[in-house]
Amino acid sequence: MEIIIDDKKVLLQKKDRVVGGEAPAILVKMLDGESKVIGMMADKVQVMITLPYKDSLSDELKTIIEKYQEKALIYIISSQPLDNTPNNENSSVDFYEFSLKFGVNVDKELCAKSIFIINKDGEFVYKEIVPNLVSQFDLTSFDDALDAAIKFRKKGHVHENWMGV
Repeated sequence: MEIIIDDKKVLLQKKDRVVGGEAPAILVKMLDGESKVIGMMADKVQVMITLPYKDSLSDELKTIIEKYQEKALIYIISSQPLDNTPNNENSSVDFYEFSLKFGVNVDKELCAKSIFIINKDGEFVYKEIVPNLVSQFDLTSFDDALDAAIKFRKKGHVHENWMGV
């Protein structure tokens, strides 16, 4: 995938992740010093947000993060320490390997602006990579997709199917 940086097209490095595909697991060191394995199956929906610059976290995005922080595992991975980090337990500047695995790497110092939602089964259910680093996320679509992912309940078998009727 290509994005635009300073009016130049830049090809993002490594994996291109797709909705419906399996999310990779990766070890990331958080700002509080703890290392966490994220991206695989979990007991809650996971959200991976990558941000390129220290001022990339908008108040509107922060509001959505705060709205769902009890119901989902929301991780912010950034190229630079953010001006307004919501919490150190789920925020990181350990972005390089993460950005390569998630297909949002620009270079050793920069990642694209992206959001991935991963369901409890470890599959991507939403993906947004903004086409230009100064563009904003489609926060309405993100909010709707995250709400739907959290509310999703797997349907079990029905009695007739289980009995072979």
